[in-house]
Amino acid sequence: MPTLKLIKAPGMTGPGQTYQLSNNGHEMVMGREEVCQIVVPNHAVSRKHARIFHDHGHYYIEDLKSRNKTIVNNREITEPWLLKHEDRIKICDFQYLYQDDPKPVSTQPKIPVEFGRNLDPNDTHDSDAPSETSSIEHVLQAKGSEADLILGQPSDKLRALLDISVSLSKPADLESLLNAIADTSFGVFRQADRCFIIMAEDKRLVAKVTKTRRKADTDTASFSKTIVRKCMESQTAYLSEDASSDSAMGAAQSIAEFRIRSVMCVPLLGSDGTSIGAMQLDTQDRGKKFKQDDLKLLMIVANLAGVAIEKARLHESTLLREKLQNEIEIARKVQLDFLPREMPKIPGYEYFAAYSAAQTVGGDYYTFIELPDGRIAALLGDVAGKGVPAALLMAKLSAEARYCMLTQPDVPKAIQNLSDSLIRGGIGDRFVTMAAMVLNPKTHRVTIVNAGHLNPMRYRVGDRSLVEVISNEQSGLALGIVEGYPYELIEIDLQPGDTLLTFTDGVTDAMSPQDVMFNYDGITATISRGTPRGPLTRPKALGDQLFNAVRKHANGRPQNDDIAIVAFGRLGPDEDDPADTAPQPKYVAKS
Repeated sequence: MPTLKLIKAPGMTGPGQTYQLSNNGHEMVMGREEVCQIVVPNHAVSRKHARIFHDHGHYYIEDLKSRNKTIVNNREITEPWLLKHEDRIKICDFQYLYQDDPKPVSTQPKIPVEFGRNLDPNDTHDSDAPSETSSIEHVLQAKGSEADLILGQPSDKLRALLDISVSLSKPADLESLLNAIADTSFGVFRQADRCFIIMAEDKRLVAKVTKTRRKADTDTASFSKTIVRKCMESQTAYLSEDASSDSAMGAAQSIAEFRIRSVMCVPLLGSDGTSIGAMQLDTQDRGKKFKQDDLKLLMIVANLAGVAIEKARLHESTLLREKLQNEIEIARKVQLDFLPREMPKIPGYEYFAAYSAAQTVGGDYYTFIELPDGRIAALLGDVAGKGVPAALLMAKLSAEARYCMLTQPDVPKAIQNLSDSLIRGGIGDRFVTMAAMVLNPKTHRVTIVNAGHLNPMRYRVGDRSLVEVISNEQSGLALGIVEGYPYELIEIDLQPGDTLLTFTDGVTDAMSPQDVMFNYDGITATISRGTPRGPLTRPKALGDQLFNAVRKHANGRPQNDDIAIVAFGRLGPDEDDPADTAPQPKYVAKS
């Protein structure tokens, strides 16, 4: 009895449930509703996602116009799919394995109706009939019985097959491998005038290798898309002694145009059973013909080639991934160079900063800028998005922000110039939120401009209060949205023991393993709780406490956004001045 077995699901540790499939005409619906015969408990799954039904001795799966589609063997299905033994069905994060009693394979292959009749040795029909010029072999059957296919092959072809097996087992890049496959095929099938290795790329058929006996014909040689498409779609091999008169192919213009006579075409299959390409060998001489033994041998070559091609692709992918990883690591180091390497040293004040990217590189940004008149600017920005695109925009932001703050003493005007510069520089559909806080250490006064960022907060040690120092109405638009937008400023005085705190939404949006957000409640609870030794009295202790609380809340769950925290404040009269031993920024590499 055919079964459907759950083999992969979120949080799954043991063996999954097995479902017996019905053959009494009743369908089995898969979906998240409890009324479904196979319940897939996930909000991303449609209420009724897909159905499995039995028809004329076969089982089919059909997608029920689901939101996130149904995938079989890594292919999205758009119509009923005939299920075969070991087919893998994927619905969102759930994967099932279809298993059936394997049926014995007939030693005499059968031909789909659309391809013509089988070359049965007992067939008594007229040998001149057009349909008898076709021969079909099921590639999957050939892969399961290569020993049977090898039997009866001449010794020279067996030696050639051994040479092919050895050559294809050696590591090689994909281009060299495909050329080696074509060269060895020419050596084995001496009647062939042309050899094509075709790969499927973005729903197009591309000849990756074209070999001809006469080099002058290489530039004009082309394969038959009619033959190749049918072989790949049906996953069957095709042989014709004269394709130009073969009724199985119909009146294909390409066959006549390219003067194709005898032709063999076999699909190249990936490890998941999907067609990744095809091999076509043909002749242009009526006197040169391929036989069924040639087709069997080519099928074995194709089976070996399919495995070798996947290995070569995997090798290239590994090399590319290593190269990309090295480049990203270099980018990470370059990005960290944009961030300050030490805190400002101002008598009577202490600064703190922490940064942790969700990916290897990120889009959060902060800096401290010493202005010509003795003021100190602290900027914290958050580029929309994360990863490499956000990191590149962050690099641009770093240079532009420093220039605008140093050339324009008026803080709102400097932030406006920064926004305009990003727009003129082609920021596209991205934007940047930013909080700018400029301290005058002589007057202990701070000028604050907020461009769409989370509002900065002030912490007072005396009553352990934590309040926003700027309202949503006073906060302006994010940078890069409207050119010439006027920003508003507010000014506050810092009393001894006061600390200004600002952070990116990676703090508030941090998720626990139970899908609970850290939120503002987590910030308030962390800071009001203080430490076992008493209340938080210094910016560094406050920043450290908050940063560690966010990581403890996540409890190993990967970050969903970059995290940056900046805090600075005025020390109390009894506190040691850290100006000569300013703390270093805290950088946390992606785990």
